[in-house]
Amino acid sequence: MANMAWRMVIELVAGLGIGFGIGYGLDALFGTMPIFLVLFIFLGLAAGIKTMMRTAKEVQADADRNAAEKKD
Repeated sequence: MANMAWRMVIELVAGLGIGFGIGYGLDALFGTMPIFLVLFIFLGLAAGIKTMMRTAKEVQADADRNAAEKKD
């Protein structure tokens, strides 16, 4: 379970990091500090949370499958 928790944390941080990088790059390119930075940080956060939720759903499905196999 600790492995899954770390995976979720890494997915969230990766989403934030990618959003930060894209936003900072676009702001530097267009000279519009910090409009794109803020926008893409929020988009990265949303993407990270969506990925975390998908991982949690996979973990829950595996737990349900294992519980069903133990009953049989």
